[in-house]
This record gives sequence, C-alpha cells and structure tokens, in this order.
Amino acid sequence: MKKWLRKIGLAAVALILFYFVAGWKMPAVWRMETLKLPKGCKTVYHTKIRITDVYWLHIDGEKVIKCDMGYEAAKAYIEENNSAKQLEHINISWYGGMSSDPIYDAEYDESFWQQEDREDYVKISYFKKL
Repeated sequence: MKKWLRKIGLAAVALILFYFVAGWKMPAVWRMETLKLPKGCKTVYHTKIRITDVYWLHIDGEKVIKCDMGYEAAKAYIEENNSAKQLEHINISWYGGMSSDPIYDAEYDESFWQQEDREDYVKISYFKKL
C-alpha cells in the first residue's frame, strides 16, 4: 500500500512540476497553431510563448506569418473561418505595426524593412491575464 501511495505522490509532484515548467504553454500554443489560416501562408517566425509581468501577470505569445493575399484579407479570412472560442485571447495585426511589449518587433527586424511585400506580413498574438 505504501509503494502505491508513494507512486501516486511522485506522479502528482511530476505533474505539478511539468505544469509550472511547460504545461502553462500548451493551451496558448494549441490555440495559435490550430487556427485555420489561408492557403499558401508561410510561417516567418514560429510561435513563442512567455509569461511576463509587464503591466500585470499574463501569458503572451506571438507568431508571424506571410500571406500573399495581404494583411487585410488574411485577417478577414482568419476571423471568418475560426470560431469565437478559437479566437479567444487572439489578436491579429500587421507585423509592421506598433506594439507595447512585442516578442517579435518589426522595428528592429532589418530583413522585414528590406522586403517589398511588407503588407503581406501578419502577426498573430495571444494574450491572457493570469
């Protein structure tokens, strides 16, 4: 009986440690990676998720994609083809726009500003207060 309780205790500790090390990322990554995107979109910068306490404690994530149809059409497509639940905590913006606390910052991305098709870059952000 003691061995069984010890195994359950160790499993509980392992699950708690996993959650605090990486488990909190899973819902945010899942939400961003399962969005229905327009065909032909390419990932420019892969999904990054972090916990930050700027302003208040929150989970912050970003991903940058490039869609040949342009930012406005890509945003409209994503908003029309995903449910309100899928878009919860998600913001879609132009990559070159201003942001108060960016993970991927176009202002310092020299290769972005050298591109002729800058209007095709879309930033998908995840933001959830804890």
